Amino acid sequence: MSLDKTDSHRVILGIDPGYGRLGWAVAVVANSNWETIKLGCIQTSKSTPLLDRYSQLEQALEKIIQANQPTEAAVETLFFSNNVKTAMQVAETRGIILACLLRHHIKITQYNPMQIKETVTGNGRADKKAVEKMVRLEFKLKPGKILDDAIDALATVLTHRIRSQNLKYYA
Repeated sequence: MSLDKTDSHRVILGIDPGYGRLGWAVAVVANSNWETIKLGCIQTSKSTPLLDRYSQLEQALEKIIQANQPTEAAVETLFFSNNVKTAMQVAETRGIILACLLRHHIKITQYNPMQIKETVTGNGRADKKAVEKMVRLEFKLKPGKILDDAIDALATVLTHRIRSQNLKYYA
């Protein structure tokens, strides 16, 4: 990847919201290179009461923030689905995420799924496989199983890096 100007040291936390599985990724950008990349998913059990699941998500996110000290966060906005109950629970999860980030005075930027797909692949209607392919290429990820929520969080980090500085992206 080439960019038309250099990044200063930045720690970006990307989040793909979900209450069953929340994808997260932390990338440190220094001297125009990805220096450190950590990613994963916070998972909650369907058998756990919803409010307890929310609490588990918040506690796990707190640990990620404390361990990585992000300076910026990129959060995917809600994708509206036909299932209103699920959409409401994801919206509530987003509220918990945003409150947690605000409590830590982390600069928050939000991107919708179409913006992320367009930035990462050049096509706002790209499928998950195309997004994953570009994310794996950009971050030089080794072959192997990575949950799609973590890939989506990394795509959000990449989108933020590019869009927040109005950089030109050349794949």
